[in-house]
Amino acid sequence: MKKKILAAAAACVMLFTAGCTQSNILKPEGRPQPDFSIVTDVKLDWEQISEDVASSFEGMEDEYPGLLTFNYAHKDEEKLITAQLFVDDTVDGEAAAAYAADLIRYINDAVSIQNNSLAFSTEDTYGGFFDDYSFQVQVMPDATQDDESTWLVNMRVEAGTNAPIRPIGAESQEGEDQADSQEAEEAAAVRPTTYGPGAEIQAAEDDQAEDNQAEEGAAEAAAQ
Repeated sequence: MKKKILAAAAACVMLFTAGCTQSNILKPEGRPQPDFSIVTDVKLDWEQISEDVASSFEGMEDEYPGLLTFNYAHKDEEKLITAQLFVDDTVDGEAAAAYAADLIRYINDAVSIQNNSLAFSTEDTYGGFFDDYSFQVQVMPDATQDDESTWLVNMRVEAGTNAPIRPIGAESQEGEDQADSQEAEEAAAVRPTTYGPGAEIQAAEDDQAEDNQAEEGAAEAAAQ
């Protein structure tokens, strides 16, 4: 599986490779000195990035069961990364979303190795590269990749938002759950909270007290 993932990732990204630069700062005399300066105008070597990303999955079959292969491309004019992951039918939506998020983080970290002005990813962020680039990620069963209705993930995340990747249908379900919760809160706010065997008696007494107060108010108004 390692060779298959490596070959697929390298083959895809090579179609979109950019050139690379390599520089060393030398003193006029003496040995080469390390360069710790931050460089922002780096021309990325996407072929090397592809190899680094693929190596992140090497030996990780137990961490990514059911992941068959993946590919991605960079569209620099649009500042967009598009990525696809292909899985077998044992992978569910939650796992698919986790695999996709890891791939995006691996891409960022491979870029950050070449451009040290960009932050590495964290558990809560996709990293500095994706502060500037958006990404579109899709996860689909390999056997039914042409049938979009079977896809597990199909999501675009805008640059700098760090929105979590969610399975298809999760966002709509989350919205329904929030609406149900809001309706329940509103309903609870308009009716008294009474519990236990005496709840109905207490409610009746409360109603009677309100009626008595209303009658007393009317009598006082008539007397005036």
